[in-house]
Amino acid sequence: MGLVKDLRFWSIVLAAAWFLVGLGVGVAVSERSDTRSPLEDYADTLSARFDLAPNRRRVLLQLLDQYETEREEIRHRHLARTRDAMEPDLRALDARFESTIRNTILPPEQRERYDAFARPLAQVSS
Repeated sequence: MGLVKDLRFWSIVLAAAWFLVGLGVGVAVSERSDTRSPLEDYADTLSARFDLAPNRRRVLLQLLDQYETEREEIRHRHLARTRDAMEPDLRALDARFESTIRNTILPPEQRERYDAFARPLAQVSS
């Protein structure tokens, strides 16, 4: 499944590139910006509206940090399930396109050569 290996390789390369771009932008923005998170604004609003003592505000900030952490964990867990759920469909798509390339695009005399080319890539992607 040569196409599968190529798609996975380029998917990984693109994902890594987007991650690095996001990391760079995040660092640049965080160094340049003094903007506050919505949770900090929420903590300020609650503190002012309900006249929270400093120790209660500190606990509120800790609680909001925990909320944000757990929210991210849930988001990552669901994204992982979504990726796992997509895998069979992606494999079927890869197989269909690889078959089309082999049996329709390539001339019949090139198919054996294509099979030899695709075989090692299929073993790596398994």
